[in-house]
Amino acid sequence: MPPIPVVGAEFGEAIRAAVPPWLVPVFVLITHLGNPAFFLVVFAIDYWFGDHGRGSHALALAIGGMALVTALKTFFDAPRPPASINLIPISGYSFPSGHATASTIGYGILAYDLTVGSRRWRYALAGVFVVLVALSRVVLGVHYVRDVVAGVLVGLLFLVAAVRLTRHAPRPGFALALVFGATALVVSGASHDGVAVFGAALGGAVTWNYLNAVPTVESLRSKPALLAVALPVFAGLGYVGAELDIPTAAVFVTNAALMAGVLAAPELVE
Repeated sequence: MPPIPVVGAEFGEAIRAAVPPWLVPVFVLITHLGNPAFFLVVFAIDYWFGDHGRGSHALALAIGGMALVTALKTFFDAPRPPASINLIPISGYSFPSGHATASTIGYGILAYDLTVGSRRWRYALAGVFVVLVALSRVVLGVHYVRDVVAGVLVGLLFLVAAVRLTRHAPRPGFALALVFGATALVVSGASHDGVAVFGAALGGAVTWNYLNAVPTVESLRSKPALLAVALPVFAGLGYVGAELDIPTAAVFVTNAALMAGVLAAPELVE
């Protein structure tokens, strides 16, 4: 793949120069609001305590979006901005921005699904969060402007297509995630991230297919159990599967078990 031209590099430099040093920690906090793991937690909680169909469908789309980004990043093989301007530790490829894509998909599906306020205001608020997350990646020097713009466009295209194809149903959502997960696995050459998203997609698809029914969480005892026990356990699994340097087989098993556990947890605690 020929190198992707760094369009708008001067614009990125101007943005970084305009941000005073005291505001940088704020952007460090903002950038976490676009972390794919953040949306997985939000959608898991919605699945457990809110609307099961809505939460599971959102989980499937989040995994599918992560897989798409993994495939694209590997395919384009674009380096990040030089380490001299990185304000936070970073590794991996640059194009497109995973945070910009994840925030577009995550906040977009929240705006589409939720019923609080008017749809116009929900979309406007989602747009503000997406812009802030995308801006944070440029301010922190870990992405070029081209990366975040591409990430937003990829996220929008994926979200619109995925909602239309799945018709807001979890089963086709996980099937779509599995297709993108397998694509990421092949394109990335079974890289750590490729194996992780494929494992999560397969674990989610298989578990959802074999759930006896959409689970319900009714008892007062089971709800605290999910928050106090299940959530920390799954957070630990997510950290191990995403951050630690473990064998490829362990990455696959950990991420498959993580997604299977999230979906099956309500039935298990009941």
